[in-house]
Amino acid sequence: MAALQPKRRGRPPAGGREAILEAALGLLRERGISRLTTREVAARAGVSEASVFYHYRDRAGLLKAVFEQGLAPLLALNEAGAIAGPDRRTVLERLGHGIERFLEQALPAITAAQSDAATRDELAAYMAANDLGAHRGVKALSDYLADEQAAGRVRADIDPQAVAATFVGACFMRAFQAQMHLPKRSLPSLPAVIDSVDLMLAPRAPGQVTQATRRRSA
Repeated sequence: MAALQPKRRGRPPAGGREAILEAALGLLRERGISRLTTREVAARAGVSEASVFYHYRDRAGLLKAVFEQGLAPLLALNEAGAIAGPDRRTVLERLGHGIERFLEQALPAITAAQSDAATRDELAAYMAANDLGAHRGVKALSDYLADEQAAGRVRADIDPQAVAATFVGACFMRAFQAQMHLPKRSLPSLPAVIDSVDLMLAPRAPGQVTQATRRRSA
């Protein structure tokens, strides 16, 4: 008779951590938080339920981890030179794609957290403690546009913060639409948004009168 294999003790396999996150995100997108259980996450990830508790403590910890993983594209934008340089379109592309990749993963966690007060408050406290939120993307683009404006490569009569908020808002709407599985044809593509913002930011020819100039002189 074959000898019984001893039970494995100690730390669960390292690769299970990533599999658990992917499983949790998939279930959130498919079913929302009401159907998100540690047992289902473990089954989809191919690990024991004990591994979920070991790595993430509870469901709130799992949601926070999903959100944290989604931060990677935004953190990459904070690297030196990521949002800099005279090639404005390249900067807008980097920022737009980074924001949308972040929202693609973070929105399911944020939306799911709203249905449970304790989870919502825990995630909100984490975001506040780490100064996370839409304002980070707005500030990054606003600071870049202000520098480009001072260098004469962006129109002098635009408000950098307002333009940045408009751009980030467009990225949010597109990501939210995808999250809600709404028809994509009702919103412009990201390249179309970038084209329009880039055109709007281009310096005007000397003496050219703009709507903003007319309003200020009225």
